[in-house]
Amino acid sequence: MKKKQSKAIRIIAVILLIAGTVLVVVPLGFKTYFRVQADDNVEAFEAVADSENFDRLRQAMIEYNENLYLSGQRTLVDQESYETPDFNPADYGAKSDILCYVSVPSKNIRLPVYNGASEENMSKGAVYLAKTSLPVGGNNTNCVIAAHNIFYGVKMFYRISELEPGDKIYITNYWETLEYEVISKEIAERNESRRLFIQPDKELLTLSTCYRPTRQINQRYIVCAQRVTEQNGK
Repeated sequence: MKKKQSKAIRIIAVILLIAGTVLVVVPLGFKTYFRVQADDNVEAFEAVADSENFDRLRQAMIEYNENLYLSGQRTLVDQESYETPDFNPADYGAKSDILCYVSVPSKNIRLPVYNGASEENMSKGAVYLAKTSLPVGGNNTNCVIAAHNIFYGVKMFYRISELEPGDKIYITNYWETLEYEVISKEIAERNESRRLFIQPDKELLTLSTCYRPTRQINQRYIVCAQRVTEQNGK
């Protein structure tokens, strides 16, 4: 009887050891894979941006933003609205679904930004919320970018909660790097959409992620930033 108990204990110990190893190794492996892939995708994006001429794409993105503002973003009605993009860069010669990349050097954040907030895209990095302004700047724009707070151990937008007014956020698209300065941050309900909308005569960037401290999946951490331009003396 004692031998059977001893054998059972050894089996349980081995199972627990294997389970513990998996819990450690799998997240570590995913974090390494994610970081390598994200960095490779950013570098590939930069290489294409430096070597290709996307004048038609740039003009189309600017026109999209202008029409979006004039329409009052009437197609932004629910969560599904920003999951499915209605602008396709491939129509203008782009071969990637990455629109830009977002970086916050002070918080060690650099992520590719994919077109549309689908679950697949959010597993790969940050996402552009469709039916908000495309990431080319300009008056009457508000580009909204979201990412998981933590995804299988990978800290994506985990540190945006540390941002304070005056901190810098950068968006690098095919043509230039846009500099934004944080002006506000808040905790908002998931279904609160006012931060997704364009504010007249403003050039904004909004970052969004889940609010983790209370584990409330229905709350979001929202950081709003304004473009730094020569016109405002910066």
